[in-house]
Amino acid sequence: MNIALLTDQDREVLKSSLLCSAMSDADLASIITRGGVIEYRRSEYLFEQGERAETIYLILEGWAQITRDEVDGSNTLVEAFHKGDCLAEAPALLGKAYPASCQAMTDMRALALDGPKLLDLMQTNRTVLTQSLAALFQKLHGLVDDVEWLKSRTIRERLVRFLLQQSEHINDGQEFMLPFSKSLIAAKIGTSPQQLSRTFTELKEHGVTTRGQKATIRERRVLRAMIRRH
Repeated sequence: MNIALLTDQDREVLKSSLLCSAMSDADLASIITRGGVIEYRRSEYLFEQGERAETIYLILEGWAQITRDEVDGSNTLVEAFHKGDCLAEAPALLGKAYPASCQAMTDMRALALDGPKLLDLMQTNRTVLTQSLAALFQKLHGLVDDVEWLKSRTIRERLVRFLLQQSEHINDGQEFMLPFSKSLIAAKIGTSPQQLSRTFTELKEHGVTTRGQKATIRERRVLRAMIRRH
């Protein structure tokens, strides 16, 4: 793929990506798959559990969810990812099967990177190797942090943290879109849709209001104080 075809917004995403930020244009072009930028409709699969992993996906727009089929027939939401996040680095670099499935939660665009070619580049380019390892460590640290929150924090604290993360660049009192349905938000923070609804109701007295899939936080500092541990 000719990377000159990437939009300015796409390039900003690449610059913010720890995995790709240190790559030259030539290095990046060498690992982009023939498909290049791929568009997905909501609910379409990027990959499915058990398929051989060869492709790493960098989300340029939209949201995707990683889910895993369990032996009892249930389906577990592992994590949700958005613009700037990379998916499936480890299995694609190792040539293993995808351990879970990835599905578009919204209409989305992703840049497809060739895992084996990235591995070759890592072996010849020390800077790319360092950045790739740093990206993997950062993701692992984030997942460990999420698990710690699920284990040690209340449902209200977990919801407050989620809302603060989604409104990071939003002004106080400004309405913003929740990235996905409330049932998926409930799964992400480890609760039931019914309990999530009750928790949103509790947060009204702290300045949080919702309207469909939109939310408003009157004062973010109030919510930050609710999750601060001294």
